[in-house]
Amino acid sequence: MNTQRAEETYRKLSENEEFTDNGETSLDTKDNIYMILNTGRAWSILRALVVVLGLLCVLLLIGIIVLSTKKTGDTTTMLPTNGGQNMQDQKFCFPKHTKTSYVKITPDYEDPLTHVTLCMRYFTKLSLKEQSLFSLSTSDYQNAVLLFIERTGKFSFSINNDITRTRHASPPNRWNSVCASWSTCGETYLWLNGEMFSIRHLASGKGIPTEPIVMLGQEQDTYGGHFDITQCFVGEISDVYLWGYGRATSLVTQFMQMQPSTNLHIIDDLINWRAFNYTLSGNVSAMSITSVCID
Repeated sequence: MNTQRAEETYRKLSENEEFTDNGETSLDTKDNIYMILNTGRAWSILRALVVVLGLLCVLLLIGIIVLSTKKTGDTTTMLPTNGGQNMQDQKFCFPKHTKTSYVKITPDYEDPLTHVTLCMRYFTKLSLKEQSLFSLSTSDYQNAVLLFIERTGKFSFSINNDITRTRHASPPNRWNSVCASWSTCGETYLWLNGEMFSIRHLASGKGIPTEPIVMLGQEQDTYGGHFDITQCFVGEISDVYLWGYGRATSLVTQFMQMQPSTNLHIIDDLINWRAFNYTLSGNVSAMSITSVCID
């Protein structure tokens, strides 16, 4: 408002020279008004600069937050989590033998995995039957990550088609908590119901390739398909997690102690039961953990 009045006064002064002192135009008055005009413009410029600096500070803060979420060193660069369904207190029911029933998951990561830890819970009544618990396949390796129950009832674990068969059996007729971890140095571990076992080194020096397809309930003999009914899983699966860490002891401990799943949500989660993106095929259904799984 002061600037507008000053501008109007200055205009009149310049055009009509109405302000005089002893019949002459007062140059001091003109100078004073000109100073008022310049002061008003200066304040406008200053306010604009403050706004610009504020925006720059916000952008700088956003950049710092983004950089702070990236792990440094020997880790996998992850893409943003794409939401997904909260599956807490849920399970998948695989009620019968079939080669068409499975849960499909497509984890998304930019670089080959150099570390990985898989955890899940399952229940099956069958003891002496081949069953695929978790099958991650890529175009390079049909068994890039495979957690499998052999016909003997014992576990096998594969990384990039390199397989080891363990001496540890899957107990039937109960819920089991199982985890497996691997890193490119070949160090491999298996946990079963809270007990950790060191198993043979696997696939040293070879990262797990990108663009994976994960199947629960079927083993992929080719990339994304070619299932064998004799290897299908029959039972129930819950709490599936896959992390971009090797030998993630603290995470496995939390998992085995059945602590709240929110504690298991970290930056490098490739599969998160609390933000689970999946599709169902065939005779498999998602239901409450307390529901009865029957055909």
